[in-house]
Amino acid sequence: MIGIDLGSKFIKICKIVNSGNKKKEHSVISAALDISNVPEKEKANKLLSVLNKLSCLDESVYLAVGGKDIINRNISLKRNKDIKLEEQIANEAAGTISEDLRKMYTSFVVLKNDSEKDYNVIFSAAPIDKINKKFVFINSIKTMSVAGVTSEDFALTNAFNEFGPKYKNTENIVLINIGHKVSNIVVLKNTDLVFVNDADFGGQNITKDIATFFSVPEKLSEEIKRREDLRQAINFNMKNILKKNVIVLAENIFKTIEHCKTKQLVDSIDRIVLTGGGALTDGIDNFIQDTLGIPTEKWNPLSNNEFVGYVDKDKGFYLPIALGLALEKEKKANV
Repeated sequence: MIGIDLGSKFIKICKIVNSGNKKKEHSVISAALDISNVPEKEKANKLLSVLNKLSCLDESVYLAVGGKDIINRNISLKRNKDIKLEEQIANEAAGTISEDLRKMYTSFVVLKNDSEKDYNVIFSAAPIDKINKKFVFINSIKTMSVAGVTSEDFALTNAFNEFGPKYKNTENIVLINIGHKVSNIVVLKNTDLVFVNDADFGGQNITKDIATFFSVPEKLSEEIKRREDLRQAINFNMKNILKKNVIVLAENIFKTIEHCKTKQLVDSIDRIVLTGGGALTDGIDNFIQDTLGIPTEKWNPLSNNEFVGYVDKDKGFYLPIALGLALEKEKKANV
């Protein structure tokens, strides 16, 4: 299975290969293709070229969808042996969501629950048009076929629970994938998913502000936000940009934590973990930690010592969604 994260700036590709020995070790085949300046008609050929270099043609592909137009709901259900769980969830969602779910792709995750009488579920729905664009794009590459689609939040959870640091097993964590335009926020209680939320904030917010401030191209702005030596050379204090932009993300994290506490999903948060391309911004972890008073660190998905062989760890921050998708098993999306 290949996971392909079709982002607005990068296409991220990931395939996990078992090492073949008795240890739980894997090799990963991955790439991050910058499509920010690639014409729409040429993107499929660019991806095909990369897949060919990676020897990942004639494969099934798993896709993800995310963004502010995605509906996420926590749903509680009574167990009913006479009705399939999928039907129960569909009926409950239709009764609580005003949008026409017949025009949406849906997916769900059953949460861990100590009760034998209830199901707790996170339900996600995405506009069909949004998913169909991804399907059409992949299907235009004749050697590829779509095996399934899921939420970016679910894929992020898969990757962290499989390859995240050991503290994930004992802590309540807010895990955030900072993408180019949107940040996925996932709340985990000892690896158990309890809540998801997408924030209207991405790395582009910081990049554009730096580009405007210095009247420089965004490519140079990207370098400035990641390199201390460049900022020192131009006497630029990154904190001013972080205060203007990252405060939006910090507010979303705070509201997410307060919601989870109010709903008694968690009683406290032990750690905030940042990943995604936006997490490469220097000082963003320190800013969030200082603002919210919660220990905050960055997670590179390819830093896990279970990965053997050639691994381009520098690309790891771009890959959490694609990595989680590569862990999926083939299944049909609910419509």
